[in-house]
Amino acid sequence: MYAADTIAAIATPPGAGGIGIVRVSGPLALTIAQRVFRGNGDGAGWESHRLYHGRVVDAAGKPLDDALAVLMRAPRSYTGEDVVELHCHGSPVALHDVLRATLAYGARLAEAGEFTRRAFLNGRVDLAQAEAIIELIRARSEAGATMAAEQLLGRLSRTLDEIRSALLDIRAQLEVQIDFSEEDVAVDQQRLASDIGLAREQVLALLSSYRQGKLARDGLRVTIAGKPNVGKSSLLNALLSEERAIVTAIPGTTRDTLEETVNFDGFPVVLADTAGLREASDPVEEIGVRRAHAKLADADVVIAVFDTSRPWEREDDQVLRAVAARTAVAVLNKSDLPSLFGPGRIQESLGRAVVLRLSARTGAGLDQLRVAVVRGAAGQPEAGGDRPTITLVRHRDALERVAESLELALEGVRGRLAPELVAVDVQNAADHIGSITGTITSEDVLDRIFSEFCIGK
Repeated sequence: MYAADTIAAIATPPGAGGIGIVRVSGPLALTIAQRVFRGNGDGAGWESHRLYHGRVVDAAGKPLDDALAVLMRAPRSYTGEDVVELHCHGSPVALHDVLRATLAYGARLAEAGEFTRRAFLNGRVDLAQAEAIIELIRARSEAGATMAAEQLLGRLSRTLDEIRSALLDIRAQLEVQIDFSEEDVAVDQQRLASDIGLAREQVLALLSSYRQGKLARDGLRVTIAGKPNVGKSSLLNALLSEERAIVTAIPGTTRDTLEETVNFDGFPVVLADTAGLREASDPVEEIGVRRAHAKLADADVVIAVFDTSRPWEREDDQVLRAVAARTAVAVLNKSDLPSLFGPGRIQESLGRAVVLRLSARTGAGLDQLRVAVVRGAAGQPEAGGDRPTITLVRHRDALERVAESLELALEGVRGRLAPELVAVDVQNAADHIGSITGTITSEDVLDRIFSEFCIGK
C-alpha cells in the first residue's frame, strides 16, 4: 500500500495553452487549497464538485494567477482521495509558481503515474482500465483511441471477469469432487469438459483480436514495390494527397526509399516508396534496390504495383518472386488506359492476394486499396465485432498462458486425471486472468506499468 501523503503535479501537457491544471491529491488537499486559493464573492465554501472563481496566492500573499478551483471529495474523485484542481491560465511560468505554492504547504511532487496508481489501489479503476488511460493519451489513430476508450470504460474487464468467474465455478465443482471423494459424489465430467472448453474458446477469441489491436495501437508498415516506372511514386503521392515523391517518365528516378505517415480507415500507416526492382545498372541504383528488398522484408503489407498499359516483362516476374512470401495487395495500375494484361498471372503466383485495378492519376480505386491493406494486415475479413480487442503484449501473454492452462485442464478431464491436478490448472488460468485486471499482481508489475505514465497522470 502507498504512503498516505499528499501529492501535487501539473496535470496538463508542457508548453503554453489556454488552460493549465495543477492537481493535488491526498489528506492535505483541502488544507492546501484553503491556503493558496482566495475565493471571490461570498467566499469558497468548498462544496464537493463545485467550481469556485478566485485567485491563487503564494505564502506571502502575492497573487500568482486568476483561477478556478474545484474540490472532489473522496471517494468520488479520480484517485479515490480528496482531490483539488486549480484551473489556471496555461502559462508554464504561472503553473510552476502555483505548483511550488502547493508544495510549500505540505504536498510533494507526484511521481510518474502516481495519481492513476492511487486510483487503482483505491479501487476506482482496475489495472486494465489504468493501462487504457495511457493508451488513450498516446493513441495515434481514431481506431486506437476507440479501443482504448472501450477498455477504459470496462469492456475488456467485464469480459475477463465473466471468464474468471466461470473458471472459479469450475474450480468449485472440482473441490466438491475432491472433498467428497469418499462419498462417491458424482460430478458430470462431460459438462466439466464442456465448461472448460467454452472458457478456452472465449480466451482464444480474445487472442485472435490482438493482431487488429496491435495494428490500431502501433500502426503498420506498408512498402510499395514494383519494377521501375510502373507508377509507385505516383501512387504514393495519390495516397498522401500531395506531391511528395518526384515523378518522371525516366525509369529508375527513385534511387532510395521515401517514407511518409498517412491514415488508412482510422489506422496509422507508414508508407515506403522504394526503388524499382530490377538488375541494377549502376552502383547507386544497386544500393537502392538492396534497400527496397530490406523494406519488403520489414513490411507488414506490400503493395505490388504492375503497369497494365505496358506488356508483361521479365521484371514483373521478379517482382512476383520478391513479394510471394509476403502479405501483399497487387495493384493493376493505370486502369484509365487500355489494359494489355489481366490479373490471372498475378493471382496464380500470389495465391490469395487481393488484386485491384486502380489509377494513381485519377484516384480511382484508392479507397478500395486502403481497405484491402488494413484487412490484409489485420488478418481478418472485417474489422470490429462484438468482442473487446486486446492491444497490449502483457494482456496477450497472460491470455496465452490462460489458454495453455485450460488446454491442460481439458486434457486432464478427458484423461480422467485426479481432480486435484485439474483444479491446479483451472486455478492457474484464473490467476493469469486476474493478473490482467490486477486482482492478482505484484509491485514489480505495477512499477513497470505506471512508470510509462507522465507526471500529473
